[in-house]
Amino acid sequence: MRKFNFAINLLILIFLAACTPSADQPAQSEMPPTGTETALPTGTPAPEPTPTPSKVDYYEFFEKPSPNSIRVLSYNINWDSIFPVGDPQSHDYRTFTKPNAFVRVIQAIQPDIVCLQEINPIRDPQQLSDILNEAFEDEGDQNWQAMIARDNVIATHFDLEVEGYEMGINSVIPNLPQAAALVNLPDEQYGPLDFYVFCAHFKASGTVSDILMRSRQADVIMSHVRDITTPGENLDLPEGTPILILGDFNVYDTDPAEHLTTLLTGDLRNEDRFGADFAPDWDGTDLTDALPSQNGLGEDFNTWRDDQSPFENNILDRIIYTDSALQVENAFILNTMLLSEEGLALYGLHEEDVVLNASTGYYDHFPLVVDFVIVPTE
Repeated sequence: MRKFNFAINLLILIFLAACTPSADQPAQSEMPPTGTETALPTGTPAPEPTPTPSKVDYYEFFEKPSPNSIRVLSYNINWDSIFPVGDPQSHDYRTFTKPNAFVRVIQAIQPDIVCLQEINPIRDPQQLSDILNEAFEDEGDQNWQAMIARDNVIATHFDLEVEGYEMGINSVIPNLPQAAALVNLPDEQYGPLDFYVFCAHFKASGTVSDILMRSRQADVIMSHVRDITTPGENLDLPEGTPILILGDFNVYDTDPAEHLTTLLTGDLRNEDRFGADFAPDWDGTDLTDALPSQNGLGEDFNTWRDDQSPFENNILDRIIYTDSALQVENAFILNTMLLSEEGLALYGLHEEDVVLNASTGYYDHFPLVVDFVIVPTE
């Protein structure tokens, strides 16, 4: 367990709480501040601003690198925005309606496994399956299946196994569970191993309780990872099974972000309740953060943006994986505003498909995409 300087840590948390509002499910515009700017010494020329990448005829990142690539999409869609106007099950937090844009985005991306956040948990997951089946009805006999836990949805056109693969009931935080399921891949194409997927949405905002809740959520997930990677207890997976943890992690640059450290390293905050620290990958090492960049250009890695917000663009969303079992072939964050007219037309997209309010520059979260290939077993 990490050794904390409790006095200093408490002062930091109190400062964050004083600066940041709290809500059960705050809008992302209520993110904690990113710190004060530092003045340059007198006479020092101001640095050149980082240019916004111009629209370029670069869209090769859309293509899957190989026939055995498994494309994973993580997307916080902003409370029920993908459903039609007047949908009776839309969440009270819903403020945007972009169902057609969502369909265009997923048709362009062509994912195999989808993790969505901010879906009203009262929904029947079949509603998500229906949207995806309709979107890909021209792709053959795809049969999309979905499951939901709280506001997190896992969907795939492969077989989705939920019963027996959920997170352990005794360790789940009341009212704050994450989605977990096994994606059963066709053995004839991908071999004997399947995908185990966590789709997560971590508590937003920067109060003391919010920060501690994110750490607790991470402890819960990693205690489950320990269970599935070690013999005994509730669930044992075959050694080398690829494991993904993805979603909206709310990794702000103003708080300690200890939950991200826990997810990557297996260094749990509360060992008394959730067990000892452990190495979470099958080979006894840390997990790996895919860190895709916008349109695969390697220039902008931010997954959240609001040009009217006092908070800077940030990497709030992550796709974490077992690199002993998976290799990244391609990764990108889709920003349709950077695509040329040719690229938009080629993939059936509109320029503003990933923007919620183009006039104010409010994007909220971008779609994250990673192409994985399973590392062959010895």
